[in-house]
Amino acid sequence: MTFQTALQDADRLLYDRADDLADIVDRIESSAYRKALYAEMTARRNLAEPTVNAFEHRRDACPDKATGPLNGLPITVKDQIAVAGWPTGFGLERVSRKPDTRSASLITHLRTLGACVTGKTALPPNAMDFQTANARRGPTRNPHNPDFTTGGSTGGGAAAIASGMSVLDVGTDLGGSLRIPAAWCGVTSYTPSEGFWPNDGMLRGTQKLDHFARIGLTARTASDLAYIWQTLQSADKTPIAPTAPPRLALWAPAAQAPCDPTTLGMWGRLSETLRGTWPDVTSDPMTALFEGDVYRLAGEIIGFETGALVPWPLLWLTRRDRRARGTSPGFVAHVHEGYKRDRTRHAYNLKKLEKLRAEALELWSDKEALLLPVSGICAFKHIAPVRDQNGVRTYDAVFETNAGTLGYFDALTRFTLPLTVLGWPVVTVPIGFDENGLPMGAQLVGKPGQDGALFAHAQMLQNTLRETPPRM
Repeated sequence: MTFQTALQDADRLLYDRADDLADIVDRIESSAYRKALYAEMTARRNLAEPTVNAFEHRRDACPDKATGPLNGLPITVKDQIAVAGWPTGFGLERVSRKPDTRSASLITHLRTLGACVTGKTALPPNAMDFQTANARRGPTRNPHNPDFTTGGSTGGGAAAIASGMSVLDVGTDLGGSLRIPAAWCGVTSYTPSEGFWPNDGMLRGTQKLDHFARIGLTARTASDLAYIWQTLQSADKTPIAPTAPPRLALWAPAAQAPCDPTTLGMWGRLSETLRGTWPDVTSDPMTALFEGDVYRLAGEIIGFETGALVPWPLLWLTRRDRRARGTSPGFVAHVHEGYKRDRTRHAYNLKKLEKLRAEALELWSDKEALLLPVSGICAFKHIAPVRDQNGVRTYDAVFETNAGTLGYFDALTRFTLPLTVLGWPVVTVPIGFDENGLPMGAQLVGKPGQDGALFAHAQMLQNTLRETPPRM
C-alpha cells in the first residue's frame, strides 16, 4: 500500500460508514473494536508518518479498559501543551526529554473523561511560524501533496487528522495557528471564545498570556468538534444539530482585496452557493476588521505580552532586525514595537481593544455569524527563511494579491489577526481545493460565549457544501 492509497482509504475503519466521533466512542466501549481501532491507527501511522512527519512522540498502545464517557478515544496533543508523563519540546532543536509532571487543565479534563493521549504533534520552534519545520526534524508535509506546507504552527496536528493518524488533536492559536493548518489540510478546527477555556499549560511552567492565546481543537468535521465540546462542557448530550441557517454576514471582497486570484475565484463561487441556498445572507466588506489600527493592536499586545517571556539578549537582537520589520510592516513591525514593553502604551492599547470589541458587537448585533477566508493565499511549497535566530525567522518570500505584493507574515495574517483581536469563537470549514489539489478553508465566526450555537451553524455550512460544493 502506498502513502497516497492510505490517505484515500482513510475512512475504511477509523470512519466506517462515515461515522462521526460520537459513533466511534460508542463502538470503542467494545474491547474488540477498540483494539481494532488502535491497530488500524498504528498501521496508518507506520505507513504515513515517514512521509508526513507529524509526530514528535508516539505511544500507540491500546488501553486495556474503556474509561469515562470517551471510552479510551485516542487523541494527540501539540508538543507545546503540557501532558503529564510526556516531555514537551516546543518544536526546539534542542529539546528536553524530562517528562512534565502536570498537564494543562484541558488535557487533564480530557483524560478524566477517558481520552488517551497517543502522540505529541509537531510545531515550529516556540510556535513562531506559519510553517511547521525545524533543522532537527525537517518539515511536516501536507498529506494532500508532500511538496507543500501544512501551515503552522499547529501543522503536525492538522496533518495527523488529515492523514487519519489521529481523530482529535489539541492545539493552540494566537495569530492563526489552528486555522491556517486546518484550512490547508482540509480539516476542521475550533478556536474558542477568548477566556472560554483555561489556557494554562501552553507555556513553560506557570507562564500564561493574558490576551489572544487559546487552546483549541482540530478534527475531521464540525460535528466531531461539537461532540467533544459537549462532552467537555458536561452538557446535555443531545447532539448540537442545525435547525435553520444563521443570519450571516458574508465577506465581500473589495477591488484591492489581499487575495490571490484562486482565492477570489473560490470565494465568488462560495458566495453564489450560499446566496442560492441560505435565506438570510448579507454581503459585507467588514471594513472595520481590516483597519490598520486592528493590526497594530494585535501586534503590539502580542509583542508586549510575549516579550515578557523572551530572554533579553534575544529580544534585543530581534528588535535590531530591521529586515524583519521591513518585510512585515503589518505584523512583525508592530510586534517589535510591543517588545519595547512600554506599560503606558500597553494600557492604552487594552482600552482601545475593549472599545473595538464593543463596537464590533454593536456593528454586527443583528448577525449570528460572520464568514470570511482563512487566508488570502493558497498553500505553497515549503519555503526556507533567510534568517533563523533560535526559531525567530525572517522571510523574503512575497505573494501577489489584488492589494499588491505582500510579504510572508503580512499575507498570512490578513484574515486571521482581526479575529484574534475580536476574541470571538471560530470554526474553520473546508470549502474546496485550489488548482494544485490543496484544500482551502473559511472562518465561520460566532458571537463571544455562544460557542454551542456556532457549532450548529458550522454543521449546516458543511452540510450545504457537501450538497452544493463550489466548483473550480
